[in-house]
Amino acid sequence: GIIMHLNDAVDPEGASTWDLNNLCIITALSTRSYTEDQDFLLPFTDAHAAWKALRSHHKQVGPIAQILLIQQAFSLCYHCSERFALTSSQLAHLTRCIYAIGIPKEEDFLTIIMLNAMGEDLPHMRNHIADAITISTPSAPYSPTNICLCLELEQQL
Repeated sequence: GIIMHLNDAVDPEGASTWDLNNLCIITALSTRSYTEDQDFLLPFTDAHAAWKALRSHHKQVGPIAQILLIQQAFSLCYHCSERFALTSSQLAHLTRCIYAIGIPKEEDFLTIIMLNAMGEDLPHMRNHIADAITISTPSAPYSPTNICLCLELEQQL
């Protein structure tokens, strides 16, 4: 729940405890987050607002972040020169991050696969489509149909 900040004049000890707890939560969020999230959290002084903003920020990340994480996961390999446990740990961490974004809907997964399939031959298209997906909204999504239209146009050129 949300516990409102106590009035310093009415309950100075309670207000001080609230401030300390709030600071501890903000610090915990920052220290346990990725560098990008740490930068995102810098302006926040209220733990509840920071948490809500961080959750909202991650919900908006969507398929592009998943694509990058999936590509990163598939690019990792076990090497005899490295500890296998380290690679396993990296794979587990990437998997947690991928699933933390949420399991993609069928259409989102097809988008991920289509972007990945563009590989090295169509990097300009992949970047253009990734930009379009990033600025799309739930009411105006950039779907596999849009990608197919771009691919058809590219092939005609």
